[in-house]
Amino acid sequence: MKWIILIGIGAAMVIIASAGRIPGTGRQLAVSDETRTAAAVEHTPKYTRQRAIEIVAEHIRESCAASDEYLSNLDSFEARWMRQPRTDDHHERGTREWTVSDPLSGAYWRMYEDNLEVVDVIGDC
Repeated sequence: MKWIILIGIGAAMVIIASAGRIPGTGRQLAVSDETRTAAAVEHTPKYTRQRAIEIVAEHIRESCAASDEYLSNLDSFEARWMRQPRTDDHHERGTREWTVSDPLSGAYWRMYEDNLEVVDVIGDC
């Protein structure tokens, strides 16, 4: 009897996996190339690291009082991309976010890919 139950569970798992759908939910497993491609596009930044730094540098030029101080360190700027930031640092956070920082001054900015909005988090802007 135990073997029959074990074989039944195994057959059910094979049927579910081959169908690509989880019963009772509307979810489809990522088994097709189209689904994998769509997931890869969704989890990949639209801009390169250098382009994100350039967009923030343009914002600094236009709106920061201490723009000369920051732009003199432009070669040392660092950028990190997050699709959905999980941290809460008392600033409203969006999705698809680039955090561009100046390690020499400690200032950093956030640039959102969806609307190209740049938010001054720490800095003299």
